[in-house]
Amino acid sequence: MGNWSEQLHNKIDEQLQGGNDKDLRFFRIDEFKRNISRVDEFSNSCPECKKEQINITEAVNNIAQAVNHVGKPRREYDRLITRLSKHMQKEHGFYAPYYFTYLISFFGIIGGSVLGYLLMQLNADIKLELFLIGFSIGLLPTYIWGHLKDKKLRKEKRLM
Repeated sequence: MGNWSEQLHNKIDEQLQGGNDKDLRFFRIDEFKRNISRVDEFSNSCPECKKEQINITEAVNNIAQAVNHVGKPRREYDRLITRLSKHMQKEHGFYAPYYFTYLISFFGIIGGSVLGYLLMQLNADIKLELFLIGFSIGLLPTYIWGHLKDKKLRKEKRLM
């Protein structure tokens, strides 16, 4: 972790000292700190990370106001958090926990439902059972596949 990110972490801790834990979780302060460290790490090789350093410094200066009061600083902070998360996901390969489990399972549910519907049309006697079999055939393997992908990300420490 570089000197810049350590200074910002300390400044955030000073400004939010004694704050409500629920508020800190709601405003994703820990995720913001991790993204600050990542921006510091990648700023030498990524021009977008270099540009975001200015916005991050400004947001850290106003973080107490953003957390405690509704208004422009909070909106800017929320937009910054979202922008950083999207950038880290697209450009640097950091994902939210269970991202692939949910995403791949969703497509498995859709595919399994289509398969179940097609099986249902083949046999008029046991329609519901065939639909559920197709649904299960779609969901279970894709859930396992997504879980394995997420497990690999956890091992590589590529979680948000």
